Amino acid sequence: MAKITAIDKGSIGEELGLEVGDELIGFNGEEIVDILDYVYYDSQEFFTLNLKAKQGERVDVEIEKDESETLGLTLDESVELEPMRCKNKCVFCFVDQLPKGMRETLYVKDDDYRLSFVSGNYVTFSNIGQKELDRIVKLHLSPLYISVHCFDKDVKTKLVANPEAAKVFEKMKFLADHGIVMHTQIVLCKDFNDGEILLQTLEELHKLYPQALSTAVIPVGLTCHRQGLYPVTPFDRDSSRQVIDMVEKFNDSVGGNFCWCSDEFYIKAGRDLPDYSAYGDFCQIENGVGLCAEFINSFDIALSQVKGSDKALEVAIITGQSFKGILAGLLENLKSKYPNLKTRICDIYNDYFGRSITVSGLITPTDIIKQVGDMPKYTVIPSTMLREFTDTFLDGYSVPELEAAIHTRIKVSQGGESLVKIIDELVKNQE
Repeated sequence: MAKITAIDKGSIGEELGLEVGDELIGFNGEEIVDILDYVYYDSQEFFTLNLKAKQGERVDVEIEKDESETLGLTLDESVELEPMRCKNKCVFCFVDQLPKGMRETLYVKDDDYRLSFVSGNYVTFSNIGQKELDRIVKLHLSPLYISVHCFDKDVKTKLVANPEAAKVFEKMKFLADHGIVMHTQIVLCKDFNDGEILLQTLEELHKLYPQALSTAVIPVGLTCHRQGLYPVTPFDRDSSRQVIDMVEKFNDSVGGNFCWCSDEFYIKAGRDLPDYSAYGDFCQIENGVGLCAEFINSFDIALSQVKGSDKALEVAIITGQSFKGILAGLLENLKSKYPNLKTRICDIYNDYFGRSITVSGLITPTDIIKQVGDMPKYTVIPSTMLREFTDTFLDGYSVPELEAAIHTRIKVSQGGESLVKIIDELVKNQE
């Protein structure tokens, strides 16, 4: 049961005479499991609300409403989502490769189908059975985000050290047969699930299309903190090109807009990134698929729309090694609108996680402070360096602390358009 802690004014809950302190037992005679049950039924037109009034009696209330109308109830913390823990021991697990001394929450390995639906977390389905699959269908938790890695069960078991995880395709087929949409990812490990194993995986995934709607192929991330872990070889220029060729060929063979390599593969391979139009609705952008193309496109559009200024200003921009070449080309284009703007790219080597990690999102102040030297008055960082909805970096530093350490004022960019607007505002506000 969940206690009602607040009721919105003008809501159906208030109209029914529900009171703070009443307890929600469930819906249609079934006990509430977590907040997702409430969210689901709150969007339905007809159902029975099962309550225990604060006076002690049970009350069953027949609800008839429009889908857009809400019960307006706030429930206590008993129905909040407590993440299910991962039961795998993946050879490529990034959590196992983290240095000591970071925020405790970063060491938590969640693998929760509910958070997949709510937050877009990728899950393996290795800790759920038919009961949970039936609940996904009942509540229509769609879309979900699934880590598949490979179809071959022997290889999959070797990769994740859990035979249950090798049953993911069986579970996905059940969900596909019941109308659940799934976005998938393949974390690719050289000499494990690449080559013909990768091709087989793509073929099996496409058999579930359009319910298995998209697939991202991502190179394994390897830090310098792998002591005692299974040896995994990183992708190099040639092996990255082989992966790109295979994925692009397969994607073309099925009509496109199904599978893509992440931007990191193209950067490793020294290949030009696909055009903006190649990524469809950018459904895999959180996996770094089309992230650079979207940044470039939004940057170019924003730059074409600003008037510009001839005022002088110097701005530093902090980035990782993988994006510095693309960023340099974009900043050169700024000269057409801001002829007296001087930009300095601070491309940071990642010693905190290891220099094989080149993405901006894993850069920390620990390395920034050691590498940047004297800074101009203003510095721009990408929002991906920060924990979502906070000003905190992975190593625990805050934005104000970094500002104080390197003597600069930091602006946080949300992407290409945001970067142009920040530059435009800073230049125009100069004396």
